[in-house]
Order: sequence, then C-alpha cells, then structure tokens
Amino acid sequence: MTKVTEDSGSVEQKADASTEEEPAEPELLIKHPLQNTWALWYFKNDKRNNWLDNQKVITTFSTVEDFWA
Repeated sequence: MTKVTEDSGSVEQKADASTEEEPAEPELLIKHPLQNTWALWYFKNDKRNNWLDNQKVITTFSTVEDFWA
C-alpha cells in the first residue's frame, strides 16, 4: 500500500497486513537430527541375481521428522 502525505508531498511505503505471512512457530521448523543417517532397504530374493543386486534402497533419513514422515 502506498500512502501520500499532503503536507510534505512525500510518499511512504507501508506493507499491507493481508499480504504478509506470519512466521511459523519455531518449534515446528526445528528438525531433530539423528546421530547417523539411516537407510531402509528392500531385498528381493531373485535367484537369478547376486545378493548385492537384489537389494534396493527405499529411503534414507537423518532426522526424527523425516523418519516419521
């Protein structure tokens, strides 16, 4: 929003309250790191492939919040 004052002719910039986003609570933004990064694996027991080729990474995570997500 722009406001013009009549006595001095100056222009002031004022932020419109409806366009500003409220900051989220800090507790919701902080992630809790784990001591190590973890990976979840899937093993498909296919006799045609060797043991290493049968393993597939599903996901990795390094925070409590990523684990629960």
